[in-house]
Amino acid sequence: MSEFIAKNKLILSFLTLNITNGTAGGLLQITVPLYAMSLNATTAQIGMIRGVAGLGFLLLVIPAGFLVDHYGAKKLFLIGSLTVTLTTFALVLAKTPALVAVLMGAQGFFRSLRMTAMNSSFFGNLKTMGLEKAGWFKGSLSIGFTFLGPLLGGYLAKSTPFPLIFELVVLITLLPTALVFFFHKDSVAPSEVPLRETIKAQLHDFNLLLRRRTLYLPLLSECMGASFMSAFSTFTIVIVVRTLNLAPTAASSLLTLEGALFILTVFTAGPLIRRISINRLYLCSFFIISLGAIMLALAGTLFMLALAAVVVGFGLGFNNLATYSQLGLQEGDKGKVVGLFSAATGVGISLGPLLGGVVGHYVGTQLMFIFFVPLIALLSLMTLPGQTGAAAADLPEKAGEAGFNVVE
Repeated sequence: MSEFIAKNKLILSFLTLNITNGTAGGLLQITVPLYAMSLNATTAQIGMIRGVAGLGFLLLVIPAGFLVDHYGAKKLFLIGSLTVTLTTFALVLAKTPALVAVLMGAQGFFRSLRMTAMNSSFFGNLKTMGLEKAGWFKGSLSIGFTFLGPLLGGYLAKSTPFPLIFELVVLITLLPTALVFFFHKDSVAPSEVPLRETIKAQLHDFNLLLRRRTLYLPLLSECMGASFMSAFSTFTIVIVVRTLNLAPTAASSLLTLEGALFILTVFTAGPLIRRISINRLYLCSFFIISLGAIMLALAGTLFMLALAAVVVGFGLGFNNLATYSQLGLQEGDKGKVVGLFSAATGVGISLGPLLGGVVGHYVGTQLMFIFFVPLIALLSLMTLPGQTGAAAADLPEKAGEAGFNVVE
């Protein structure tokens, strides 16, 4: 009984942290593009603002993996959360698209500390919680990021000044920081080995990790999924507000709808991991995402955009299940493995808006989505027999590495 209670406290802890952090991120996801449009930012500038945030995330994400393994997840989570809070508060003072881009880049830089710490903790404890919950990390984060945050952001955008919204984000960000500070502890003691020696040893370990062929498909798939989701959440707002001349609440409803279907998929389709091969799950997700991209490119009404959002939510949900189950199967320190996956996420959330903004400038914001289809088709070739894949039965026995747990 005590083991059952401890397991569920652990799961509830991660869900609470992810939902609150996700809500703060989701509020910024819809508020920042709207704020940029109020500053007369172009489509390319809006894409740059979102892309620079991903670039900042990417710059620190690999070192963050080193730091988590060296200093422990709790300390890095607290530092990352506090610095994200400061950069969010500074958005109140930003009056040009360029300054918004600088602050979002700085926020992405420090957000990688927080995200890598949470990732490392979750996947270090995945054996305890159960492999079928591999999608719950991103799923719970998405409850806030793609559902509660955009829903609240669309409502607030109608009548609330942008500075007040940013201040609300600051308050929401401080909640999980306080939860971790008072109620969590590191499951392992920080390393006493000098940081220089740690970095040297871990660079060697990263080199060995990159030789694993089973990592190629999940890393590229994570990059593609993050890229598409980032482009969708950025440019759907532009399409609704500028092309269809509708209210921000309509844009938030689309993000919320996509998020709801994503969440539904990752929380209910977990048993598929045990029943079908991961490669088939990848192929299914690639087909659905491609269909969603085509629908987004051709949609001329809010209803058609809503249908596309449903398809995209399903596709990204299946993709997340396949990718994160592969992550859970990887052996070795979770800080290193998660560092690679977080780097793939950073590349994706940078390239999606940046390239989407440039391509959309020349061919139109909606037609930009069609360029994802051939890229996804190339990625699907990696699912051919002999290219990659790990079975669920390959789950390593070792678990509980480099994370924080609920204090008993």
